[in-house]
Amino acid sequence: MLAKTSPGGNGMNGSETTDTYSQNSYDAEWMPAIELIWGRGFIAPGGEDNVARIVKGIDLRGKRVLELGSGAGGGGIALARHHGARVVGLEIEPTLVEYSRELVAAEGYSDRVEFRCTEPGPLPVEDASFDHFYSSGVICHIDDKPAVFRDVLRLLKPGGMLLGYDWFFTEHNAATEAWMEITGEHMPVSNLQAYVDDMQMAGFEAVSSEYVTDWYIARAADELRKLEGPLFDEVAAVSSPEVRDNLIIEWRSLNEGLATGAMQQGYFRGRKPD
Repeated sequence: MLAKTSPGGNGMNGSETTDTYSQNSYDAEWMPAIELIWGRGFIAPGGEDNVARIVKGIDLRGKRVLELGSGAGGGGIALARHHGARVVGLEIEPTLVEYSRELVAAEGYSDRVEFRCTEPGPLPVEDASFDHFYSSGVICHIDDKPAVFRDVLRLLKPGGMLLGYDWFFTEHNAATEAWMEITGEHMPVSNLQAYVDDMQMAGFEAVSSEYVTDWYIARAADELRKLEGPLFDEVAAVSSPEVRDNLIIEWRSLNEGLATGAMQQGYFRGRKPD
C-alpha cells in the first residue's frame, strides 16, 4: 500500500485495459516525508524487515528476481544487499523509476539491481527468464488478478517461487471508502483465499498464505502517533506543513479503516512446477 494519491505503489499488469492504475505524480516534497515513516526507498510499510519476511526461507543468492512494482527502489536494493539477489524492478511511474535509479547508484548496487519503466498490461519479459518473482503491496490494485498469476507463472523458470505481500479489502464500507477518497487508491474487493485459488488455477503448486493484519494494525497506530508527535516538526521540515497535515489526515483514516476489519494484510507464495 502507498500513501498519498498514488497508484498503490507500483504495479502494472493484469487486465487488457490500461486504466487499472492512475499515474499520479510523486512530488519532491512527499517522498522524503513518507521515507521518514517507512524508510529510505520504501513507499509501502515494513521496510527491509518486511522484505525479509516475504522471502524467508528462500535462497536468493545469485538468483534473478523480477520485482513487480519497484516503487522507490528500497525493496529491490534490500533483495540485493541482504539476500544476494540480482533484481529487475518494473514500475509504471516514471518519477519513481528516476528516483530508484539515483538511489541504487548512490547505494552502490547498480550492477545487481535494474529498474525499468513500463506500461500497465502483460509483463514485458521473456518466458522462463527469472528464477523468482517478488511483489509487495501491488497486486491488490489490479482488477484481473488471475491474469497476473498466469503471467508470473509464464516468466518463472521451473521450480521458481512467487513471493508476495499484499493488502486485501474484504468489503467496501464507509471507512474504507473514505480512505480511498483521501488517497486516490484503487482497491477492488478481494481476500487472501481468492489469491490462493487464483494461484492454484494458474498452475502454481505448494501454495501457502498467512494473514498478518494484527502486525500492521499495531504499526499503523504507532505511525500515526509518530506523525502527531515525534515526527510532527521533522516531516514538515523535509516536506511542508501541508504535506505533513495531509499525511496525518490519511493515517487517521487508515486507522479507522483497519479498525473495521475490512482492511487485511497477508503473505502468499507458490511454486512453479518443474
